[in-house]
Amino acid sequence: MNFRILIPLFSMGVFALTGCIADEPANAECDIEQCWIHLDAPEAVFYHSYDTLAGIPVSTDQPDVKVIPSTADSIIFTTRWNATVEHSVPLFFRVTPNAQVFHLVDGREVPFVSGTPVDLKATGVGRYTPQTFIVRSEDGKWQRSYRVSIQVPPMPSYPPEGFEFKFDSYGLDSKGKYYVWTEANPFLPDVQWANGNPGFAISKSSALSDAYPTVPEAHGGFDGGPCLKLTTQDTGGFGKMVNMLIAPGSHFIGTFDVGPALKGQAGALAATRFGIPFPHKPLVLRGYYKYLPGAFKQDRSGQRIDGAVDYPDIYSVFYRNVDADGNEVQLDGADVLTNPHIVAVGRLRSEDVDATGQEWRRFEIPLVYTGEVSDDDIREKKYSFTISFTSSIDGAYFEGAVGSTLWIDDVTLECAF
Repeated sequence: MNFRILIPLFSMGVFALTGCIADEPANAECDIEQCWIHLDAPEAVFYHSYDTLAGIPVSTDQPDVKVIPSTADSIIFTTRWNATVEHSVPLFFRVTPNAQVFHLVDGREVPFVSGTPVDLKATGVGRYTPQTFIVRSEDGKWQRSYRVSIQVPPMPSYPPEGFEFKFDSYGLDSKGKYYVWTEANPFLPDVQWANGNPGFAISKSSALSDAYPTVPEAHGGFDGGPCLKLTTQDTGGFGKMVNMLIAPGSHFIGTFDVGPALKGQAGALAATRFGIPFPHKPLVLRGYYKYLPGAFKQDRSGQRIDGAVDYPDIYSVFYRNVDADGNEVQLDGADVLTNPHIVAVGRLRSEDVDATGQEWRRFEIPLVYTGEVSDDDIREKKYSFTISFTSSIDGAYFEGAVGSTLWIDDVTLECAF
């Protein structure tokens, strides 16, 4: 065989073959596939840290993996309802391969580099700063325009994180004798917190404000701020006269009527009026506590109860506030856990209490419903709700240990709506 002939023929074949392979065409796609911003403390602005990534989750199981829909022409980051963004933030894009991104500034297209700070300030509902970006395909034939913004939503009727109680808003009463609390949560303008301090003011009028059963502890809370401190106190000489030797620390949603408070056990129970109309369906009460029982538990006459240990009480109650005849139903200390109009109760079990008083412990108390409730009636405020804390579980009957102390902080109520 003549190799001198084959070699040129082979070379011609290779040349012919390579000549048939055309250059790959430039990409005609021009989509933003992902978009995110950077914040040093994202959960101060968003409900979740992954909300700094815009778009739609790829699945319900992966809320932190999001993509921008191919049909989108706007990209919106939604903050907490009460958050603000008052400075430029670094903005990032992932686009289709080889596409170019331009920022529209004063009508001019400026090449954009991911990570560049962009003015996306948002200072309230309807007060935000949209920015326009142009994405141009690699082949230069196609382009898309996107408006990117951070927006503050209106205040919702029910906050996604649940109703939060911090117990940070307190001060002395008008006479400067004991502490009272107001609820600073804007979602709950009707909530009233009450306690037995007004009754203690009568039984032991010489007590200083910090020696009352219910006081704040300014820097002792779970979060380093204020918390509730509930302590079972001796009521002194007047308490002995009326056979009401102790006053437990207490704090509850409702009102305290000082009129009957010192008229025996029945009057004391009637003084605590639990609950307010509540247009939400409560599910779970969560929070943090510490508890340290007093030296010994005593009965109503002051005698030591051998082998008995004091415990705190933490509970929530949801009840129908109108009876079958249309009359008002209001629970008090005598029936707050037994009234037939109660539809749900959640209560901390004594056997679950950590009584060392050393560390903050988390509690989670689901409400147990005993029957069907009407969502429409709930929204019409035909049900009432209360939360109650006390340092002595039998304190309403004047049994407990002097010195028993319950600390409470960072309470959250989760509701169905």
